[in-house]
Amino acid sequence: MQLSTPRLLLRPGVPDDAHALTEAMSDHAVVSQLAHVPWPYSHSDALAFIESMQRDELPRFLIFETLDSGGDLVGGCGVSRPDGHLKLGYWVSRKRWGRGIATEAVAALLETVRSLGPKQVYAEHKPENVGSMRVLIKLGFDQVNLESPDYDGPKTSSSAMVMRSLKL
Repeated sequence: MQLSTPRLLLRPGVPDDAHALTEAMSDHAVVSQLAHVPWPYSHSDALAFIESMQRDELPRFLIFETLDSGGDLVGGCGVSRPDGHLKLGYWVSRKRWGRGIATEAVAALLETVRSLGPKQVYAEHKPENVGSMRVLIKLGFDQVNLESPDYDGPKTSSSAMVMRSLKL
């Protein structure tokens, strides 16, 4: 499956993408904002990640910018169920920050996720990651109070993360 927006193509990775993925994930400024990424990121990490995308039943994509760059890898997005709850993850290469790429890509991904039938999706971000916070708020995510007795969603990967949820 692949998705397209006015300026992006979202598709699962293929082995030929491993070099570009390794290069993109070699930026510590990007990786430091993600919950679970090996560091330093190697070519074999990229190949393993791409292989896992092919096996996964849930949508996970690499993001390619089609208008301005002629098809450069600029990020990734997808959903997983690490603890039984649907969890969104995404990243964009630093030189593309602030251009609305994450918002555009994740909006397209969420349309596909809605068609799968879940009622809610979760995402988390570091408190200092204002860009990611803005993406999630634009897309309708609300902050979750993890201390609430009614909350049975996923726990954050660390105490330094802000959990948000979106009812689908």
